[in-house]
Amino acid sequence: MGILLFVISLIVGIAAAMAAGAGSGMRIGGEALGNELAAYMGSLYGLLAGGTGVALGLVVLLLI
Repeated sequence: MGILLFVISLIVGIAAAMAAGAGSGMRIGGEALGNELAAYMGSLYGLLAGGTGVALGLVVLLLI
């Protein structure tokens, strides 16, 4: 796996995790908190959880 493919996969995976977090945050907490705040919070937690998962998954693939 080339370094360029690794970096592109990391960026795309983190962006997808943030987008999914924002969408689920709006869906779950949009009514109580407002859509904008819920999207910000969801993207933050999506980045934390999804970014870690993407990074660990890519490291495992790199070692195989």
